[in-house]
Amino acid sequence: MERMCALPMQHLMATVILALALGLAFMLEHKFQELEEELVYLKRNYKTLETECDMLKSKVESYDHVFSKVNGSLKEQVRVIQTDVGSLKIQMENLKQAALNTGSVFTRWGRSDCPATSTLIYKGYAGGSWYNHKGAASNFLCLPENPQWGTRSLNNFQAFVYGAEYENNFFGGNAHQQDVPCSVCKTKTGTNSAMIPARTSCYDGWTIQYKGYLGAGFHNHLASTEYVCVDENIQFIPGGYENKDGKLIYPVVAKCGSLRCHPYIENKPIACVVCSY
Repeated sequence: MERMCALPMQHLMATVILALALGLAFMLEHKFQELEEELVYLKRNYKTLETECDMLKSKVESYDHVFSKVNGSLKEQVRVIQTDVGSLKIQMENLKQAALNTGSVFTRWGRSDCPATSTLIYKGYAGGSWYNHKGAASNFLCLPENPQWGTRSLNNFQAFVYGAEYENNFFGGNAHQQDVPCSVCKTKTGTNSAMIPARTSCYDGWTIQYKGYLGAGFHNHLASTEYVCVDENIQFIPGGYENKDGKLIYPVVAKCGSLRCHPYIENKPIACVVCSY
């Protein structure tokens, strides 16, 4: 009887164990299926991510190509700009040199400075030949204040140069016997300059440098002279008030006859103006 009861118990235990094994197998199979599905999902996501990564790489390569082209273009533009700037600098330097090389030269008689429209080359003393020498040179000279000398010398057969004096108070108060200064000037613009007698202003298109009155030697002296335009606001050379003669400057007046009156007036002092263009 005891043996008969033992057999069913063994069968029952075996049945329970089998049931548990089957249940565990079912659970494991179900879990394995879940893991497989998750793995498929992960593979699918990985594939998607891989595709997106490839797309991003392609975009990066495209951007790199564009950036390379833009960078190359910018470098070329910078090079062109640098070349243009260099060319402009050369042009500016050429224009600067051209500006320095423009202008014309004139002498301002009676002054040791230049007008604001010009620059001073040098200043000095008006001079020329003695007023009564028969072989005198006719022109006036503007002798610089700082002469330089050569090495040669001589003892005879010379020509002479003297200082100049105002021989009339017409040119300015207490001007009689005063020594005459002068200055050589260069205009800031233009390429020509001219002294125009019988004018106090320049013609259209010309720039006035200074104005004054016409001066020359006395008509009865032996030496010939030229006409110069003496500034209307004269200066004197300091200490040059003594009567030592030399190259003498007198005011010039109009004489009717072959010179038409009118428009000119007998014995009227002739004005003058120095103009540049």
